[in-house]
Amino acid sequence: MEPGFPRRITIIGLGLMGGSLALATARVLPEVEIVGVDFPDVLDLAREKGAIHRGYPPEEIPAAVDDAELVFLATPIRTILELIPRVSPCMRAGTVLSDLGSTKAEICRVARESVPPYVRFVGGHPLTGAEGKGLRAADPFLFQNALYVLTPLEGSREAVPTVRRFLEALGAIVVEMEPEAHDEVAAYVSHLPQLVAVALVNLMGRRERFLEFAAGGFRDLTRIASSSYEIWGDILATNAEKVRAALQAFLAELSRIKEGLGRGLRDEFARANRLRAAIPRRAKGFLREHPRIKVMLPDRPGALAAVTGALGDAGINIKDLELLRVREEIGGTFQIYLGTRGDAERAAELLRTLGYEAEVVE
Repeated sequence: MEPGFPRRITIIGLGLMGGSLALATARVLPEVEIVGVDFPDVLDLAREKGAIHRGYPPEEIPAAVDDAELVFLATPIRTILELIPRVSPCMRAGTVLSDLGSTKAEICRVARESVPPYVRFVGGHPLTGAEGKGLRAADPFLFQNALYVLTPLEGSREAVPTVRRFLEALGAIVVEMEPEAHDEVAAYVSHLPQLVAVALVNLMGRRERFLEFAAGGFRDLTRIASSSYEIWGDILATNAEKVRAALQAFLAELSRIKEGLGRGLRDEFARANRLRAAIPRRAKGFLREHPRIKVMLPDRPGALAAVTGALGDAGINIKDLELLRVREEIGGTFQIYLGTRGDAERAAELLRTLGYEAEVVE
């Protein structure tokens, strides 16, 4: 095994995130021993999927973390807060404890107060997810090209290179932030949009038949309203102050728009267009903008496989792929991200010669 990687890791909680972490590790770092902690039926499934080498039920956590060099808490936030003071005293000196919680200030506060000085705590938040939940929805590629925020405690910064190297091996793009700064950003770019989507759907639902006329724009804007409160309850509770501030700022922005209706909103639309265009066009957390092509595919079996196969045969590597829209029995429009502008131009030309509508997106 290359130096710098842990010989053994323990993942407590083998749901979507913890299970994906285990599968990604097994795929990329096969020499790392993976120990899982969960209920017996989950452990059986994890063994069946090749996600873990050993498994322990929750009551045997001390044995599960005893020899680990890196321990991840991949449970809901409220459980993470309960586990930190319970798990950390069972760990050996020099072991690194991390978590996958979506908010960081409260978790880091508890860690600061309860983690023994011989254990290094490095908070973490992978900015990724999936539609499903639980180990059956776990994906070994979930962390590929996904931003992964680390929020180390003051005395644990020497442990950051170990965690960073491990996560980057799984394909993540690692950045460091202070816990409070992370939670403020999350309140605006994640928690506020979630609440806006919930509010919009509920608002339309209180008006008879309005939702029957909800078209693509409304559906796109409110897609995340389908998220589970089982996850969001803890997120909002542990970041309530910053979420309130974000909501207040949003209400003020809505008030300015409301007041401007009489005189027109040309400047607001123009500014929003400029700002929206300036957002990096990246897929799943790419820190730099990747060239991309748009291709229309017919609704027939094997169409997507034919396109990706043709690009592969030509030696053109696909960085990511996104379905923009689909029309049943007609076809769909895909956006394909490539490594270089030259790859994008070659890909578009190749697909056009094969009879597909394809163009480089400027």
